[in-house]
Amino acid sequence: MAKESIIIAALGLFLRRGYKSVSLIDVANELGITKGGIYHYFSSKDELLRTALNFFFQRFEAKYTDLLSDKYSIQEVLHSLMVDDAFERYSKELFGLERECSVDHMHFMIEMMLLFPDIQEKVQQSQVLICEAFAKRIQAAVEKGELKSNLDSYALAANIMAMVNGQKSLGSHFRYPEMRKRMMDNMWALMNT
Repeated sequence: MAKESIIIAALGLFLRRGYKSVSLIDVANELGITKGGIYHYFSSKDELLRTALNFFFQRFEAKYTDLLSDKYSIQEVLHSLMVDDAFERYSKELFGLERECSVDHMHFMIEMMLLFPDIQEKVQQSQVLICEAFAKRIQAAVEKGELKSNLDSYALAANIMAMVNGQKSLGSHFRYPEMRKRMMDNMWALMNT
């Protein structure tokens, strides 16, 4: 069994059920291996979590880097994040989760920060890096005349990230594609020249 397979299985379980509700036996059962197979790579559930979180951050930072590249317009980025729910789809693909399963990254991260305060710094660093990259992409769009010239690109990036991260917290009414599209269209109208 490859180490990465254990990490992916554990993350999938942690995201669906929460860290406290998942044991190493659950991870082993998910993979069809023994608990000892996990101990070959990880000395504890905490070590598995920390390694899994690093894996998670690397994958999501890379996904954001790709999404914020010049190959997509800002409107396409907004649509991908706010309407298509790109990161939930990416999670489901990466972790082999069913379509009906809901993936709530932000509540998972909040749980991790409460259980392991040192992880909070890593989460915040990751969010700042993503926000800075997003702000640069917005600023480039402003300079090209695609967006209003008086925008504070960093504040706008933070607003968009907060909106995307908060959509799940608002409840199921706000999760429908039509509502997500209305939210995106409204944000675009505020940003657009």
